[in-house]
Amino acid sequence: MAGDIILGYDGSAGSKAALAVAVSVARAFDAPLSIVFGYEPNPMGGETADYKDKLEKIGDEMVGSAVAAAKKIDSSVRVEALVVPLRPVESLLEAATERSARVIVVGGSGERPIVGAILGSVPHKLLHRSDVPVLVVPAGDE
Repeated sequence: MAGDIILGYDGSAGSKAALAVAVSVARAFDAPLSIVFGYEPNPMGGETADYKDKLEKIGDEMVGSAVAAAKKIDSSVRVEALVVPLRPVESLLEAATERSARVIVVGGSGERPIVGAILGSVPHKLLHRSDVPVLVVPAGDE
């Protein structure tokens, strides 16, 4: 049986738009919502422990605000925050596997598909690598 709705969240306009959609999907399926912030510090050169700690703190704050926003949208949805020390795509795929995800929801940045293919956007990579459906929500107008 399928489980959580997985939301990739980085505080961008696309992820904020995806948050509202992910809450609606979680409510529709009566499924938990796992909000995931993935990061991986560059292991090259210098002191990486401080950098890793700072990224983790940023991630904690970001998903904390996303959990509060999700609860404001619909307090009946069960929400969990995950800060995963892996690259964003790997963190979402790992969370999806661990939680037998129904769907991964991510925000789009509005870039054209060719730009995503060249630069390696998270939605583009997920669409090619995920075993579960991926819902890409457009950022919309700001």
